[in-house]
Formats: sequence, structure tokens, C-alpha cells
Amino acid sequence: MVEQSGFFSLFTTEQSGQAKAEAALFETLQDAVLVCDAQYRLSFWSKQAEALYGWTAEEALGQDVRELLHRQLIHADKDEEQCLFRDHSTWEAELFHRTKSGEHIIVACRSSLISGNEHLFLLEAHHDITSQRQREQVLEEYYRRVRKAIDIGVWRWEFRRDEQGHLHRDGVVNSRMAHLLHVPAHTHLSEEQFFAFIHPDDRPAVEQAIEHTLRTGEDYQATYRLLDEAQGERWIASRGSLVTDQQGTPLYAVGIALDITTQKQMEAALQQANRRVTSILEHVADGCIHIDNEWRCTYASKRAEEITGLLRQNLLHKSIWETLPELRHTEVEQYLRLAQETRQPVNYEMFFERTQQWFEVYVLPEDNYLALYYRDITELKNIESLYRERDEMLRRLSDANLICIASSTEADDILDANDAFLSLIGATREELQAGKLNFRALTPIEYRSLDREKHALCRATGVCPPYEKEYYHKRGHRVPILVAAAYMDRSQHYIALIMDITKQKELEKQREVFLGIIGHELRTPLTAIAGSLQLARRRLQRFGTQQPVTDNIAAILHSTDHLLDQSLRQTRVQNRLIEDLLDASRLAIDKLELMLAPVNLDELVGSTVEDLRSTAADRPLELRLLGKPLPVYIDAARIAQVLSNYITNALKYSPPEEPVTIEITATDNEARVWVHDHGPGLSEEARQKIWSRFQRSTDLKTQGRLGGDLGLGLYICQSLIQRHHGMVGVESEEGKGASFWFSLPLTSVPEKL
Repeated sequence: MVEQSGFFSLFTTEQSGQAKAEAALFETLQDAVLVCDAQYRLSFWSKQAEALYGWTAEEALGQDVRELLHRQLIHADKDEEQCLFRDHSTWEAELFHRTKSGEHIIVACRSSLISGNEHLFLLEAHHDITSQRQREQVLEEYYRRVRKAIDIGVWRWEFRRDEQGHLHRDGVVNSRMAHLLHVPAHTHLSEEQFFAFIHPDDRPAVEQAIEHTLRTGEDYQATYRLLDEAQGERWIASRGSLVTDQQGTPLYAVGIALDITTQKQMEAALQQANRRVTSILEHVADGCIHIDNEWRCTYASKRAEEITGLLRQNLLHKSIWETLPELRHTEVEQYLRLAQETRQPVNYEMFFERTQQWFEVYVLPEDNYLALYYRDITELKNIESLYRERDEMLRRLSDANLICIASSTEADDILDANDAFLSLIGATREELQAGKLNFRALTPIEYRSLDREKHALCRATGVCPPYEKEYYHKRGHRVPILVAAAYMDRSQHYIALIMDITKQKELEKQREVFLGIIGHELRTPLTAIAGSLQLARRRLQRFGTQQPVTDNIAAILHSTDHLLDQSLRQTRVQNRLIEDLLDASRLAIDKLELMLAPVNLDELVGSTVEDLRSTAADRPLELRLLGKPLPVYIDAARIAQVLSNYITNALKYSPPEEPVTIEITATDNEARVWVHDHGPGLSEEARQKIWSRFQRSTDLKTQGRLGGDLGLGLYICQSLIQRHHGMVGVESEEGKGASFWFSLPLTSVPEKL
């Protein structure tokens, strides 16, 4: 044994002998004994301490016991320092220690303060209670679970007969049963008191069960409801046995009572859920049948009967292979067996020969049956067949290359096209398959806004009526086309039907050239006629002023002058019509030249309106200018022609007393000129057609005598504005006048305007 002199050397010789005797006594104790100084440094370490913690005395002595054992306090009634150093009493605690091997143990510690030669020491006795605490925890958990599991009431009924031989029952209940009845534990209850707790509707059944047990000696069984003001009705399941004497006379009965309210509530909820599910299955559009593991039909919904025409009584509790033998050894049987074996859902389509119907079937494996949900898709199949026929017809039409057909995305990427379309633009199928073709890239810039408008219409209505535009050919020239489109909502794709109208455009050009020639031929004699009329009018006017004439001759001269004035006016009208015809011809064959120059649009509009005021002095014109430079790069004469046409039309259809308003609006990028009138307005159909060539509003009455036209004016206006990269439009409602407008792009401000 290692000499442990730190503690015992402090005693006198006589005391030392006694101390050594005490040390020897410590070694005989079962508890681990250790001694520390006031700083908790070890000065004695018993063999039991070595065995308990694993450190030898040589390793332990001199170390701080708290650090050596990694001491953690579990429980103590008093504070350690106050108990030992102030009260000088024994400190008891449960401590959590760690041994040399790293194992954690729980010890019961008793610590006392002792003195020797004016030194204070702590004497501690450690008792290992780890196993005890573990057993206590297990036992506590066991009792907790038992208390939770055995939540039952116990009752005992004693039977006695009165002097008249009537049998009476008195009962006593345990704490749980008393809790259910809301009475003190071990309360004695009379028969009347007990039945007062039972729901009136259940009392006859309970009484009958008791009488049956008394009469036959069989076990007592009853399920009833207890009246509970706090929690409502409580369901109780009661079981018991009867004890009799040797003569069979009832002595007493003992039994248990279980609160099955939760179980009853779950059963009611399950029944309600089953009824709800059954109701749903009976009313949904899909049919439903259940097939057990022996292939017997255990359930068939009403809808299943209606869809297939098979009566439920012919299906229930019979094998489906017996009632539907035609399904045996078919794909249907394979699908059902696959679902049964893999326990995975299966979906398939089938044609039922017996009823000539198509069905879509979903098979959902449950615990002990297969749930089959099926719906009639015959109509859908017929529609699919019709679509396939139409797709085939469209494919054959596309392959015939009688017309160009192409499909595209909303971003105008061309997905597919027939050879006629590829030939139209000079592209190859390899370029198409590589995704290199795009409608937007094929379209000249002046048609972009028109395309956006038509695309929006197509998405809104599903179709786009035919309209004219041009595509770029791979070689660089333009190809005039007529295009119509349809929008596919599901795929969000466009289907375009395209016709090459190059030959028609060439014929139109030839016609326009012919019209131009006719116009020139007509204008030459018309000019001569106008000159002759002007000469004749001047001579008549001189004749009337150079010599006196009689009243009759004066009247004749005045009448003749009036006729000549009418003739001159008609020649001017005819000359304007011829000019319109020539302008339309030049535009159609792209021979109209524009003299472009920087112009202040605000000033141009003002001067044009002032010129018109001089020719229509009796009609009110209101002018609203911005009063600031609006730089545009235009042919000023042609833009003035457009504005004059707008104003002339407004005067033509407006009441004489109503003003025609001309105004300018502008944004950062464009200026817009408006002409507002108070005429009869335009219908939606008229607004769509009014920009076409030779289009006249035959249903509108003109105001005054401003002459006729060929229906070319607005067509020429639109063409001229488009040649200036602008746009035209009209806003109108029937009966509320019209507002015609045209826009022009603004340019950078030139040095002089």
C-alpha cells in the first residue's frame, strides 16, 4: 500500500495510532472512502475508491477530486459549502462521476468536515447507486405504462335478500370507476343510484344483462352510456363474473368497466367516412368496383351499373371471370394481376365488346382488395379518331404542296413546314430542322406592327383573317404573300396558311400601269377643256363690261357664266379624281417618288389648315398646335395632301354648324396629328374596310357640295404615311363622330426648320 501520510501525519503519536486504526477500518468498509483538504486535494484514497474509479492511490493523491472525477451535482438538499463550513453538518448528495475508463456512474456521497492539528479535512464516503437508479428508472417507466394501459374501473356488487325474498344489489367501485361516475372512491352505491348514472335508453339492456347473469350464471356483459354533465355522454364496456354459494345462491359479482368513448367516436367517424365515401362513389362520374384477393366483386357503385349496363346483383360476390369471361386471358387480366402482385397502381384503356364502349381504368391496390375506377371515354375516342382523320387530311394537303403551310411558336420560330413554303422563301429542310427559320426574321420591318396586331387578334379569337404582307427570299428579294393563321391554345402554336401572290401583284402592276396611261390620256383633253372653258368665261365677262347690254342679254350672260363656272368646278373634281387614280397607280407599282426634307410638323399643320380656311371660309376649323418644334423628315407636300384629305372628309360628313378640330399630340418618339369631326361616325365593319382601295361609305350622307371621290383618298393616305414609316388609324362610334389620325417618327432637330 502506498504511504498516505498527508492526512494521518498531522496527528500526534497517540492520535496517529488511532488514525491508522481508523484508516485500516476505512479499508474494510464497502463504500469508497477518500479524504481531501479544504482545497479538495486528495490525501487519502481507499482500496474501494481504487476499485470504484480505477485510479490507484499513487495516481489520485494530491489531485483535485472535483477535476479528477469530473464531478457533476445531480441532487442535494443543501448547499455544500454552507452545510460543511458554516453549519458543520453532514452534506448528502447524488453525484455524477466519470471513472478512469471513461464510464459514467452515479454515487451517493456523504461528506463531513473533520479537524486535525488545526487543519480541516473533508471525509467523503461514496456508494455506487448506478444500477439502483437505472432499475428505478425502468420500474418508473413500467409503472407509467401500466397506469396508462390499465385505465379501467373495478366494481363489486353484493347481493342480499330481504325478509320477503327480494334480491337487492349494493355496489362499491374503485377510484377509476368513481372518477367515471363523479363520486368519491370506494363509494357504496345502491341499485337505484347506479342506474341513475346510465342513459335512459340503455337501462333496459343493462337490466336485462344483469338478470341474464343471475338466471344463468354466465358472465355479465353490457355496453352502455353514462350521463356526464361535464363531458357529455361516455361509452362504457362492462364485463363481470358471478360468485355463488354451494347452493347456487348469488353472493357477489366482480368486474371491470372500460371507458370506450374514444373508440366509439372513432367507430362513428369511420362509419360516417365510409358513408361519405360510398356516397361520393355513388355520385361521381366514374364507376367503381372492388375485387378481393379471390377475384370476387365485393362492391359496385351505382354509377358502375349505369356505365356498363351490368346489374350490381349480377356482379356482387361473384368472380369477375365468371361474370365477365371475355376478359379472361386478355390484357385486362394481365393488368389486374400486375397490380395485385406488385401492389402498385396501374392505368390502362380497354374496349368493352359487350357494350361497344371505351373505358379508361385506374387500378389502386388496397390492403386486401383492388379498387377499380373506370370512366367512359367512348366520346373522347371518337373525337380523337376524328382529329386523326383531320390531321391525316391536313398532312396530305400539306404534302400535296398546293398551298404553303407552316407552324410556329409564339416567338415566331418555325417548327414545321411543307416543301411549298420552303420553296417560297428559298430555304432547305436542313435549315428548318436546325431551327434556323423564324417568321420575324423573314418579315420586312414595316410589317412588324401589323404582325403584332394580327397575332394578338389570333390569340384572342383563335383565328386570323387573311392579310397581305411580304417575306424576304433567301436571295434577298421580297415575295408578296397572303397569309391566314389559327392559334392552338393547348400547344400555344400558330398554324399559318400562306399563298404566293407574286403573279397577282404583277397583274395588279400591269393594271395600275394601264390605269396610269388612261389617267394621262384623260387628263390631256380635260386640261384642254378646262382651258377652253376659262377662255370662254373671260371673253363673256369682257363682253359684258365693255359695252352696254340689255337686261335680256345680261340675264343670258349671267346664266352662261354660271354654267361655265359649274363646268370648271366639275373639271377640277375630275382632275382631282384623275390625280388620285394616278397616285394610286404610282403607289401600287412603287413609282411614287418622295421629296424628303427636314420639316417642322407643327408649322406644316398650321399652314395647311390656314390654306383650307381660305377655300372653305364658311366652315369652322379649330386648330390646337403644341407651339414647339416637331422635327420630322418627310415630303411636306404629300403630308399636307394627307392632312387635307382628312379635313376635307371631316367637312364632308360633319354638319355645317359643327367645327372640325385639328390637333397635335407627341411623345418622345413620334408625333400624332388628329382630325376630329361631329359626323355620323363609323361602324366596326366600316372602320376595318375604310382604308381599302375604292372603298366608299355608301350609307353616309355628305354635307354640302364638296364633290365625289373614287374611294381612293384614305388608301392613298395610308400608303403615303406607311412610306414615311408612320401609321394611320381611326377612333369612332356610330352616332358620335370620328377621329382620324396619322403618326410620324420624330427625328433629331435639324439646324434650320
